[in-house]
Amino acid sequence: MTDTQWPRYMVLHQERDDRPHPHAGTVHAPDAEMALLNARDVFVRRPDCVSLWVVRADLIFTRTQEELTLHPDWLESIQPRGDTAETYYVFAKLTQKGQFSHVGEVEAENLPHALKVALQKYPDTRGLAWWVFPVKTVLKSTPDDITAMFAPAAVKDFRDQANFHALSVLRKLMRKQEAE
Repeated sequence: MTDTQWPRYMVLHQERDDRPHPHAGTVHAPDAEMALLNARDVFVRRPDCVSLWVVRADLIFTRTQEELTLHPDWLESIQPRGDTAETYYVFAKLTQKGQFSHVGEVEAENLPHALKVALQKYPDTRGLAWWVFPVKTVLKSTPDDITAMFAPAAVKDFRDQANFHALSVLRKLMRKQEAE
């Protein structure tokens, strides 16, 4: 990272309480708090949002199915060392066109161990790629944030392209100028 490039944060966006947090995209920010605000500005232009999570991209451990298939010995070499376990989020990309989706959580000692545990815990999930990252590294919006962060998008018609009537106004102006 150069001094002109802020860290990249992955944004996870929940549309309703009964849905998971799929990957929405990325933002750059100097810290997690600013990343959450940038994520709101970029990904909550439409009203369907009840929760945002951000996590630094460099804290995410990722492997593709191809990497796991080509190097099965890597996965087998991961053994627990008796360290203190912590909770990790597990995300998987299930289709070529789809985004990463939240699969669940695992308890593990480190990032590679978390991936190994996730693959054992979710054997029916046929992920094309996997992400694991510690729960403690995620900055999350809270239910108290909904009114301030997400509700305004529902009443800001200026953000809806259907409310831009510029072409009609321009045509009227051009006709008026031609008539004069």
